[in-house]
Amino acid sequence: MARPSLPLGAHGKIARTQLPDGRWRASCRIRDVDGVTRKVYRETPAGQRDRTGAVAERYLQEALAERSAPQDGDITAATKVHVLWDEYRERLVDAGRSAATLEDYDRIAVRINAGIGQLAIREATTQQLDRFLREMADRHGVPTARKTRTILSGMLGIAVRYGALTSNPVREVSELASRRVARKRSKAMDAAALAQLLHDVRKSDVPCPVVLSEHEKKKGRRTTSKPGQIPTVAEYCTSSDLADVVTLFAATGCRIGELLGIRWEDVDLEAKSVTICGKINRIRGRGLIREDTTKSEAGMRTLPLPGFAVEMLRARPRRTEMVFPSGADTLRDPDTVSKQWRQVRAALGLDWVTTHTFRKTVATLIDEEGLSSRVAADHLGHAQVSMTQDVYFGRGRQHSEVADALDAVIGWG
Repeated sequence: MARPSLPLGAHGKIARTQLPDGRWRASCRIRDVDGVTRKVYRETPAGQRDRTGAVAERYLQEALAERSAPQDGDITAATKVHVLWDEYRERLVDAGRSAATLEDYDRIAVRINAGIGQLAIREATTQQLDRFLREMADRHGVPTARKTRTILSGMLGIAVRYGALTSNPVREVSELASRRVARKRSKAMDAAALAQLLHDVRKSDVPCPVVLSEHEKKKGRRTTSKPGQIPTVAEYCTSSDLADVVTLFAATGCRIGELLGIRWEDVDLEAKSVTICGKINRIRGRGLIREDTTKSEAGMRTLPLPGFAVEMLRARPRRTEMVFPSGADTLRDPDTVSKQWRQVRAALGLDWVTTHTFRKTVATLIDEEGLSSRVAADHLGHAQVSMTQDVYFGRGRQHSEVADALDAVIGWG
């Protein structure tokens, strides 16, 4: 049976041979990175004392280390884990990941590099990673630990592709289970509640005082409005340009970043449609930006508009390229809109109605009108419905039935 080849960069057993002049020669075979096995030797330098050949072998070992040292950019089993992160991040950028995703991953990478960044790849065993991820779960929560696991899996997957590992050790890490908590059922407004809300944001004379968040309360902030200065819901929604925003939430079920990212060029009033092709995000060091991406590919979609939304858009002034700019005609902050909406919903006794509730409401109304879950997934920009529907049904189409259903619910036209 033929002797198996040495692994790339590995050498065989070192032999010592004494030369006629009393010096020693240390030699072995090494399989270079080009796959060719060569014999390498080093001799005791003239004038150095070497009774057993140890000096010659030391010189040979140094030569072997230089010979098998990786070139710049090579990933080997001796490469540090933090180097893998740099490589992985470059690939995320090349794959077109959003700035928000990169910022999120960067925050977690700081913890990865602090915890195991100085380990060699060969030292990143399943046991070591399991311990690290459980510490992450204890300190930062299970969701963060799970995201960390995803990042580590991608990083060490690169090591496998480079041949630095034979398998990905993250795959064998035990599952990170959170404590079982009764899951809250998704709540949605019914047709009557939605119609009443759209009326109230324009007509309600209910007082709308400032509502402080728990964080603001802890900081000792107090409301400054005097009783006679408290606006009504309708007045506040007009002054904060919130009524039209709520109307389009109800008409589309968009995510808040998507809705605030709509430009006038994305709106076609003749076709009664709007194209969702971007979102507003706040990026550290850059502030608010509009990204030309959505949460997933399925999020890039064109939606039909019900008549009540078309009517609102026709009457809306066009001050900037954005449909919903800030008061200073810049990009509008989703956090600010959420805060404004918190004040309105508290005044109307609808504390449970977040901006995301509009998505659940639109989905529920689609279902109640007898339209398929595939239609709902297309309209809301969800990436998956089920394997059967994803594979056997056409996706990404406009569904005018949604606009008709919403018009019927609101009683428009």
